[in-house]
Amino acid sequence: MSELEKRVMEQIEAQKLSPRPLYVFLARRAVFWFLALLSFFVGAVCFALAIFVASDFRYTGGKGLDEMPFDEYAWGLPVLWLISTLLLAFSATYSLAHTKRGYRCKRGHVLAVALFGSVILGAGLYGFDVGGKIHHSLSSHFPAYRAVTHIPYAEWSRPEAGFLGGEVKSVVEGKSLTLRAFNGEIWTVDIATAVTAVSIPLIDEGDIAIEGLKIGELQFRAVRISSFD
Repeated sequence: MSELEKRVMEQIEAQKLSPRPLYVFLARRAVFWFLALLSFFVGAVCFALAIFVASDFRYTGGKGLDEMPFDEYAWGLPVLWLISTLLLAFSATYSLAHTKRGYRCKRGHVLAVALFGSVILGAGLYGFDVGGKIHHSLSSHFPAYRAVTHIPYAEWSRPEAGFLGGEVKSVVEGKSLTLRAFNGEIWTVDIATAVTAVSIPLIDEGDIAIEGLKIGELQFRAVRISSFD
């Protein structure tokens, strides 16, 4: 036995080291790959949910992509997706690094594959209405999620019932305003006798909610004007 071998054996005896069973190694590897697959799937689900929420805003509110209130909901989904992707990148790179050829894989490449794969799988899940089902489930069980993602376009698109909402396009101070409703129609609204519960000029408010009475074709008399939320 060489001098090096003797030193190694002495260290093994001194530290009381023993070989790990094969099942411990396999279980450890399985845990990391499970986390990788789980985070990849969560990222895809988040993307499917994001597509659904964006499309739901468009179809219920008649708004274009650049007009959607992403600041009110999008912060949550990307954060969850980012955490999931980082978890995937860590798990996958760690697992790959301990394979025979895995050390050649760069973290940037793994991250790019994770992002691209999540987008593709998320789009596929959206096609099977997974995003819609998850959205409705979250809305039913979590009031905080519903408060962030639900925009009451439909509730304020009933002029016959006295509820009209949309974007203020122009204002004749104290007399009337022109409103682009959520379905794209242009309404003339009489505001002469309306109570306005908006602290800034209406032209600067953007979307507003109006309670009142329909008095003609695309004509409305306001009783109360509030911020739309």
